Amino acid sequence: MTDPTPVDPVSPAPEPDATPGRARIGWLGLTIAILFGLFYVYDLFEAISNVVGVTSQITLYNEARAVVKLDPVPIPWGWLVIDVLLAPVVFALAFIIGRRKTVLLKVLLFVIGLTLVAATTLSVEALA
Repeated sequence: MTDPTPVDPVSPAPEPDATPGRARIGWLGLTIAILFGLFYVYDLFEAISNVVGVTSQITLYNEARAVVKLDPVPIPWGWLVIDVLLAPVVFALAFIIGRRKTVLLKVLLFVIGLTLVAATTLSVEALA
């Protein structure tokens, strides 16, 4: 018996690797994520060093205030924790949002996220 369905020789057959709904990350997208990840890690290191530096500085300041019997200054733990969590969260959001975007849009998302992290870090340092 012959097959009644005609085969169209012009249209390509679907690729067996392609699964609908999931995008593969190419090597260029992964390279961009790693390069921008280094900038985000630097900002995370800066935030962690701020936690150490600010707490030790305020502790020394409070010791000096205790000598002259003044109330101690509280350590702004909320701002410091926000500063530490900001870089990884923004990087993850930029990575997830940019998965299915073009290379230029991925770079733009990472730059916007890095700008947001840097501006917020400067604000937190000014408040702390």
